[in-house]
Amino acid sequence: MAIYFHPVNGGMFDSTRMVEEVGGFPRGDKAVDAAFFAKMFSCFYKDGIIGENSFRVTPTSGLSVQVAPGVAWAYGRMAWQQSALTFTLGAGKTWTILLRLNTAAGEFTCVATDSSAGLPNRTESVCDLILAEVTIPAGASSITAVTDTRADTAKCGVVTSAVDALGTVETARNAQNLGGSAASAYLKKSGGTMTGALRAAADTAGASVVRNISYGATVPASLANGEIFIQLAD
Repeated sequence: MAIYFHPVNGGMFDSTRMVEEVGGFPRGDKAVDAAFFAKMFSCFYKDGIIGENSFRVTPTSGLSVQVAPGVAWAYGRMAWQQSALTFTLGAGKTWTILLRLNTAAGEFTCVATDSSAGLPNRTESVCDLILAEVTIPAGASSITAVTDTRADTAKCGVVTSAVDALGTVETARNAQNLGGSAASAYLKKSGGTMTGALRAAADTAGASVVRNISYGATVPASLANGEIFIQLAD
């Protein structure tokens, strides 16, 4: 019997031996770096901002704008700005306010630029999240409007997780039973009247698999992990 194999990169694993010392700390043969963790996190979180007011750009006095504190994800890295940032802009220009990740430099920066050429910049090492665009007419002494672009998925977007996509996976869309029981074993009702079987079937958005359902007239004191209870009695 012949067996062929190639090693596949993965982690995290306990090291079996120490290969070097870095800054006074030992590094094992199974150690992984920041790039590994970033790749792992990027599998679970889509790039964008987190929170309704996260990194919101608003005008203040004169030609100044303020960027609110916030949290964002880009390429598996997290930006966490804990205080507001202020930019004083110039009249007669259209400004783009963005959050930029530079993995080569190992940093996030908030940028105000009067050039929109090549934005958003998305390369192997740079990821721009465009927060807002501000047009200031020539001779203006104040800012009257800010175009919020955070919800625009082509420019910034809002963080979603892998869990949000579970309803569209093939196993969920093709679910034909609930909690290991046939759909016909469950009943649905309108008010206090049972109207037929409670079915698990795909809808236009893709139905999620529901497991461990129990039902009855009295709500139990506790439920097993992952169990859903449906009270049928009014």
